[in-house]
Amino acid sequence: MNYWLHRISHMAELSYPLLKKGILSIGWADCSEKDFLSKAHDPQQFDVAFKEVYKTLYRSRYSLWRFTSEMKQGDWVLVPSGNTFSIFELTEDAAFCLADLNVNGLKDCNGKIIVKGNDGGLYKETDEKDSNFIDLGFFRKVKTVVENIPRYEYCDADLTSRMKIYNTNCKITDLRASIDSSIAKFRKSEPINLQEEVITKTLPSIFELINSKLNPDKFEFLVKWYLEKVGATAVIPSKNAKKEGDVDIVATFERTRTIIFVQVKFHRDETDDTALTQILEYRISQESMDDEYSRIAWVVTSAEKFSKKCIEAARENRVQLINGKQFARMLLEIGISNLQQAF
Repeated sequence: MNYWLHRISHMAELSYPLLKKGILSIGWADCSEKDFLSKAHDPQQFDVAFKEVYKTLYRSRYSLWRFTSEMKQGDWVLVPSGNTFSIFELTEDAAFCLADLNVNGLKDCNGKIIVKGNDGGLYKETDEKDSNFIDLGFFRKVKTVVENIPRYEYCDADLTSRMKIYNTNCKITDLRASIDSSIAKFRKSEPINLQEEVITKTLPSIFELINSKLNPDKFEFLVKWYLEKVGATAVIPSKNAKKEGDVDIVATFERTRTIIFVQVKFHRDETDDTALTQILEYRISQESMDDEYSRIAWVVTSAEKFSKKCIEAARENRVQLINGKQFARMLLEIGISNLQQAF
């Protein structure tokens, strides 16, 4: 299956109503004869037949060649329209000409009735025959795959650029992945999100840098820096103080009257439930304080995951677990300007 781009801006007042009826169109009405079409599958015969009609071999004839000869049943055709594009599938192998076009009940975008003249050409039904000639000569039957995908929200750079070409049509099978992605995102109502794309591609590098360049103390300072960036007054309690449980950072959000107790672990692969036990004991010791603050417990690790036992215990005790990749995403989401200040 191939992918094609095909413009129908030529004689758009009728091309679009035809497309709604499952008919893709192109011009060249002067050569719209079955005899011409019978020669359209051989390049040499095509050129001979074309020159007989137009007396010269215009370069633009290649668009007609692709439309009548190269596009095959099952191929997908991308049709741009304003700020959107639609995808259609060719349902038959062969093109057809004016003689086989049914115009019964056919109207253009302005409601003008379309008729065939004595010469077999298409005209708007008016007294001014010559000025209402419609230069459409060849047609393909299609069915809709998906309609009206907004370009801005769902086209990547390569597909956007290709839709700016001046040719009537071209083969775009090399953009299959871009087109399929646009369709999938459109069907899920998930437009291209530059921020999310940057985060997704950058996150593995940030995660790797945290684990390869930091140490336990520096990772702790990084978590403290993050909490300050999101509005907290964060402190690292003295490690020598006698207390129940253990906490590495206390972050106070005055406006929301919230305190977050954070246990920070610089681990490689997995963090077990030891950190959870420490933070729970500390939270319990603080909950007896008579004030207006809500208290929340976090465990932040540089490891990729937590043990199953730790996850289950955290769920039961309402403790927020944040693994290394989640924390890397949090850093990216707030921006990493002035990151060096963390150390």
